[in-house]
Amino acid sequence: MTSIGSHRRKRGWLAVVASAAVLATGTGVAVASSVSASPVSAAPVASLQAASTAGAVQVVSPGERIAVAGSKLWLTAKGLHVVAPKFSGTDKPDVMRVAAVVPGKVATTARGDASGLLWAGIYRGPVTATTKVTIKLGARTLQAKVVTLAGKPGWGAYYVFDAKGKADVKPSITVQS
Repeated sequence: MTSIGSHRRKRGWLAVVASAAVLATGTGVAVASSVSASPVSAAPVASLQAASTAGAVQVVSPGERIAVAGSKLWLTAKGLHVVAPKFSGTDKPDVMRVAAVVPGKVATTARGDASGLLWAGIYRGPVTATTKVTIKLGARTLQAKVVTLAGKPGWGAYYVFDAKGKADVKPSITVQS
């Protein structure tokens, strides 16, 4: 996310390496960051699919829509697509491109308003059946849902809606296996 077009800047996307920044927009809030993540080892797809039924890591098909808090998310080979009309006022997806995330790093974004924040992002590295993503916001810790494509794409995505979210708290994101 080091190269961001002016259209995205207008909509509130901001990329910061090794920390998080907050940017207020007219209709909501957007936060994005890239931070180091704990390394994890790869697992066979069968174990990932078994874990997805237990709720640990969800394996999705490319383009399969995931609904969360009035928004939709989906994965493709290019990255994470987020449509948050409630927060952005548009049905056009924002795309977090995998190629823009340094291996071993996390890129994240948040969209929100007075009803809360939707945190979503990409972890660039192997995803196992036990991969967990936590987002620490001050004294609070959120457990994000981890999703990945079948096979070994070398990355996964995560998301969580925080009804108590406030734009003034910088996230600390941890990926662990």
